[in-house]
Amino acid sequence: MIDASTSAAPRSRKTAAAPTSRRLVLLCEHFYPEMISTGMHMTELATRLAALGWRITVLTAKPSWGTDDETPVPREMVHEGVRIVRVPTLGSQKGGLVSKAVAALSYVVSVSWALVARRNDYEGMLVTTNPPFVGMLAWLISKATRRPYLLLVYDVFPEFAISLGVLTEDSWIAQAWRRAFRLTLTGATVIVVIGRDMRDLIRWKMPSRLHSRIVMIPNWSDERRVRPMRDGRNPFREEHVPGGAFVVQYAGRLGEKHTLEPLIDAACRLQDSDVWFQFVGDGAQRPRLEALVAEHGLRNVQFLPYQPMDRLSEMLSAADVAVVCLERGHTGISVPSKAYGVIASGTPIIGILDPQGEIGLMIQETGCGTIVDPDGEDLATAIEDLRDHPERCRTMGEAGRAAFLDGYTLETAAERYHAALSSMLG
Repeated sequence: MIDASTSAAPRSRKTAAAPTSRRLVLLCEHFYPEMISTGMHMTELATRLAALGWRITVLTAKPSWGTDDETPVPREMVHEGVRIVRVPTLGSQKGGLVSKAVAALSYVVSVSWALVARRNDYEGMLVTTNPPFVGMLAWLISKATRRPYLLLVYDVFPEFAISLGVLTEDSWIAQAWRRAFRLTLTGATVIVVIGRDMRDLIRWKMPSRLHSRIVMIPNWSDERRVRPMRDGRNPFREEHVPGGAFVVQYAGRLGEKHTLEPLIDAACRLQDSDVWFQFVGDGAQRPRLEALVAEHGLRNVQFLPYQPMDRLSEMLSAADVAVVCLERGHTGISVPSKAYGVIASGTPIIGILDPQGEIGLMIQETGCGTIVDPDGEDLATAIEDLRDHPERCRTMGEAGRAAFLDGYTLETAAERYHAALSSMLG
């Protein structure tokens, strides 16, 4: 177990953003009102850039999460100064692997037509790596229209698919995908990575002469939306938590890349204590986790759906400690950005992840939590230690909040993206 409660938080520098009126298209499969994971981050970034003067059109798909299926979502709308255009797609992100693949591929096909038809509406492109092949589309459009693009790397391919067991390392698909991803990287005017471990991996994939195009901009949480709610009543905690319980919370996507089974193991070991385990969210692992809870007859584990954004501060602050996890095989390939919302709420972190990954380094540098191995016994010991030392727990939470305000706010990230995009179009 690595305890980082005494480390110092890094400082960051902020620069004032100059007004702009440049036209930008954002390619992102998930966007408002799908305020989950990538959808939430891209919505926050786009609306903040619009406030800085950018004229942004988002080409996105019909939302899969966070909406009422019976309530139609407009094909075109404006949200906080951002124009949203939903392209037609097949399949669904709520389905299995085939359904998700169909949804992603149909999105890429629809977007390609929209980019050509609307080529006079934008001067440059901001592209995420989700879905995987949209970056290759940006490369083709850039060659055809001479519009530059900024590539925002959320996941590294094909390594991400290989780590999930979808592909083998030496398969022809993986080899072709590797060449296509390299082409996407070398064609980008600016490449944004969200972690130092990811930066090292991207550098390895690119010629050294192009390394200057890589910009490190960590993800963020919205400082206007998330704040500590530890003094006074917390309606979310009152509604969902037994009185006097010590709450261990995991909030977010219950995806395959997240190391969640040790939480169930720890719950088994602590079922006769006052520790309450709370899972908030949904994803591929939820049925398996619920089955394990039922198999062991656990009464100290709770599953809740995704919560409305206006309850985010309540939900995150309801935890005494939050778990952030990522399988170690994903280090450098992905970054669990939910950690920034946790520290924004002043909640200490237990990290089940690689100490040398971006969030592992952040925990150690800022003193906002502790890191454990993916083992139920080690996790249970860490939980009991924090429960028995509330002052230490409070110090970690305060260190995380200070680090958040210093370098991980949406304002800071938007200013950095503003600079990167301005240099791309400069």
